[in-house]
Amino acid sequence: MLIAVDIGNTNIHLGLFDLGGKQLVSHYTTRVTEGPLTDISLDPLILRKATDCILASVNPEAENALCNWLKSSGWTKTPLRVPTDVSIDMPVLLQNPENIGVDRLLNALAAFRRTGTSTIVVDAGTAITIDVISRKGEFMGGVIAPGLSSLSEALHKRTALLPEVSVRTPTSILGKDTNEAVTSGIYWGMAGAIEKITEKLLEELEDKPVILATGGDAKLLAGATRVIDRVVPNLTLEGLLAAYSEHLSGKTA
Repeated sequence: MLIAVDIGNTNIHLGLFDLGGKQLVSHYTTRVTEGPLTDISLDPLILRKATDCILASVNPEAENALCNWLKSSGWTKTPLRVPTDVSIDMPVLLQNPENIGVDRLLNALAAFRRTGTSTIVVDAGTAITIDVISRKGEFMGGVIAPGLSSLSEALHKRTALLPEVSVRTPTSILGKDTNEAVTSGIYWGMAGAIEKITEKLLEELEDKPVILATGGDAKLLAGATRVIDRVVPNLTLEGLLAAYSEHLSGKTA
């Protein structure tokens, strides 16, 4: 079994994969802002049965906490880090490939391994990223915008009276109080942004890509757009599994 860990700015996702069938056996999410890794309920016996641990992180402080938790839970191996220990086998057609977020590349790798053709990945988390993979499996670039929670927090902090809301699907676009108005503006604003950005990307591309959505707010936003083909909740973890499997194949080739 393989422990795969995706460490973000808001959440830490842990997945346990059966390497034989390459299936996700269990999945756990904890919020970084609520004291990360102090309440993880994975059975230590599962940790001891795992063959390896692979992680990707955009949050060094949470990464250190995760490694400390693994040690305190009886894990003795050093986790494999992407891309330091395990590379991502995907050409990156950017001016500075080394600056691309590892989570975006893992999403792209998993998406292309799923579709085998040109793909757009919409990752709706703390930030909303919309990335393009060519039909040859090349990471072509993308767009970054604020996520739902980031917009809500920014509005609250930059104004005297507007509340910070937990964004949900509005019952009506017309808000009848301040909370509803803020929720509607953020929700429909970002749903519209995803549609418009995706439509503009499609104008620049030569073919019609498959459009996948992932991230904590993917299901919430997917129903409000006409462009997303399907939601894949654990795409980043799938990318970690793909990178690990290809790393092993390269070592044994």
